[in-house]
Amino acid sequence: MTADGTQPDRLPADLLAMAFDHHQTGGFEEAETLYRRILVIEPARAEALHRYGLLVAQLGRLEEADRLLGWTSASAATDAEAAVNHGKILRALQKPESAVRRFRQALVLNPALLTTMEGLGHAERENGNTTEAAQAYGRAALLGAGPAVLHQWGAALDHNGLAEAAVEALRRSARLDPTVPSVAIRLAGILHRMGRDEDAAGWYRRALVLQPGHGGAYVALSTIAATVRKSPSST
Repeated sequence: MTADGTQPDRLPADLLAMAFDHHQTGGFEEAETLYRRILVIEPARAEALHRYGLLVAQLGRLEEADRLLGWTSASAATDAEAAVNHGKILRALQKPESAVRRFRQALVLNPALLTTMEGLGHAERENGNTTEAAQAYGRAALLGAGPAVLHQWGAALDHNGLAEAAVEALRRSARLDPTVPSVAIRLAGILHRMGRDEDAAGWYRRALVLQPGHGGAYVALSTIAATVRKSPSST
């Protein structure tokens, strides 16, 4: 019997199952010991590298996770999930250009994976590529992305000068989750710039219901009200 409570002749597959069980139930120290033991036996075992990389990422050791998931890609070049998880770690390390490459690799492997499109959109945005970000977020929306991604899609579309499309994306986000004041504020701001002040005012009011202390929304409403009072139709 070894120090981790396993038989010395356990097969890597058995050890991997045990490690994953410890990992899932919070036994991180035991899981790490087992992952290391597997990799002594089979250094290129992709599933162990992948799961061990996720474990050390959970523990805040992102540089180590980057190395492990990089080795995973060499051992399992067809694993889209590993590529996505590596992309997420690269984003956390503030390496958006490298993250874009990993998400695009995952996209080739599995074009219908929602997390790939979401991750690619975030990485492209962080890399300053708003056109590519908008395209990725749009594809994520087609795959059923949630309100947060739709919000980012609307922001990217607005940045690219596509105000009408941005309004529609943000309306969809608000329908899925009507409790986010930043969506209402952004939507109101776009509508105000488009000259649709009545609609904009409604969204600013909604934002103030959600976040009563938002000074910017009060100022914007006052500006709209002053504009309406000065307009010929109001006299």
